[in-house]
Amino acid sequence: MSKAPASQFTHSHIVSNDGSVTFHCSYDEDKWPWLALHPFDPIVVQTVNYWASVETGTARGTFDPTKWSALTQTEWVCGEPGVGHATHGFAEPIGEAGGPGFGLTFFDQENSLVYRMSGTGVIFHNRDFEAWREQAKEKMAAQPAQPDFPYASAKAVGVATQAESFLSAIRNDNRPSALALITKKNGFPPAHPYLSGSGDHVNSTQLADVGRQFTSLLLGGEPLMITGGKMEFLRYVELGRPFEVELARHDSSKNIVSMTVQQAGRPCATIEIRYQSQRQD
Repeated sequence: MSKAPASQFTHSHIVSNDGSVTFHCSYDEDKWPWLALHPFDPIVVQTVNYWASVETGTARGTFDPTKWSALTQTEWVCGEPGVGHATHGFAEPIGEAGGPGFGLTFFDQENSLVYRMSGTGVIFHNRDFEAWREQAKEKMAAQPAQPDFPYASAKAVGVATQAESFLSAIRNDNRPSALALITKKNGFPPAHPYLSGSGDHVNSTQLADVGRQFTSLLLGGEPLMITGGKMEFLRYVELGRPFEVELARHDSSKNIVSMTVQQAGRPCATIEIRYQSQRQD
């Protein structure tokens, strides 16, 4: 990101001397369509993460709109089942010197905890970031495209409509993996009503949804509530080119699924999803 966004999800910021920021959250579903989703849906979590971290950084004056930055790590834990969407919260600066970081805590209208989340990032010092990114995308464009991607059914990946499926079926029972493909068409409105972004690359919100979809695939389409997770980003995942999601660990006793993300043979990210079954026996 290179500039502060014009839209505002958080508002009424109050900055304390220690750099902490209290704020309120918008509840305008027309402006923020993803508010129609469950509060714990990773799309909601990571979208809230993005807006709140940028807006509270802007409020305290630590967000520099002249520099390109990227998220390198984030984690979150959700509150108790039954809480509502976030209505207010506070932010704390937690980054080390020279790099951005944030801690965010959100509450609902009943003052119940909705999320605790944190993240760290990196500031790019490349003077021509856009040209550098264009070179990376040109290299990826040389790879063969996938004309007819075999998306798994909406039910198998736990989404409402087929257009929201990003993954293939599980490909290897011994070392479960799936292919994923997110394009400028299926990863953004109007085809996908709940996702947004710069369109430069597959973003953290889209990757969080990939993690949730892979977890659903792994568990046979079982209804799930996501209760937390974490992600680390090593390099950009490019739009319009397939990438691979492979199981690293499944701890069924603790309801944790960890996975790796690779594209063109290069490691791009790791994702951990924590879940609760919503199956009604």
